[in-house]
Amino acid sequence: MRILNNIVQGHSQLAFLDLEGTQFTHEMIAIGIVKVDIRKDGTIKKIHKGYHSYVYAKNKIGKIVTDLTGISEETIREKGKSLRVVMQEVKKYLGIKRFSNTLFITFGSHDNRILSQSLQYNLDLKEDDIRLMIKHNFDINDFISSYIRDEHNNTYSLENLLKIFGYEFEGEKHNPLYDALNLVYLYQAIIENPHILSVNYRKVLRHIKNVPLPVKKCLISLLDGEIVTPAQLDKYIEEVFE
Repeated sequence: MRILNNIVQGHSQLAFLDLEGTQFTHEMIAIGIVKVDIRKDGTIKKIHKGYHSYVYAKNKIGKIVTDLTGISEETIREKGKSLRVVMQEVKKYLGIKRFSNTLFITFGSHDNRILSQSLQYNLDLKEDDIRLMIKHNFDINDFISSYIRDEHNNTYSLENLLKIFGYEFEGEKHNPLYDALNLVYLYQAIIENPHILSVNYRKVLRHIKNVPLPVKKCLISLLDGEIVTPAQLDKYIEEVFE
């Protein structure tokens, strides 16, 4: 798929990333990454075994986050690592030399917020590594929401997007490693099924807002298989002033 390939071009490795953060300070408490080797055309060559870790936070997790993710203060005490150690392990997992040329793919912008907030609470952290992850980020939800939305123009969850492409969510929800793995499947589905994007994009265009009414009427007529002539456009324009 040319549009997506243009975005990942120049990267031989993608890192599908999901983070869980505290309720109020948005510090990282868990991380999941799945690295993927891709070909020049953007298709997947190899999906590697993922990396997962719990992370110490300076502030409380919060009840809502614990209820949603199952991650408690006890979980972090027993299984957590410092963010500095986690980042060292992440770089080793991705490859020290390949880290700077890795494109990090997330679902939404909240992961970048967690990275940014975590940097503020971990002054011993190497700032450049976090900044690079934030800079080399591709929000696949922002990309796909331009082409697929529901009838009310709302975006879909990761699980529902997978269903549109005929995939079922694999594993435990709100587990960052499984969330990252399912992001891989979504990327793969987009690459392999551009026709599903085009079918759904027609629906988005039909309900598009913030375009002049005559243009929208012409667009809807075209989507309905009708021929739109200059005379028809003139008629739509005249209707605006009736």
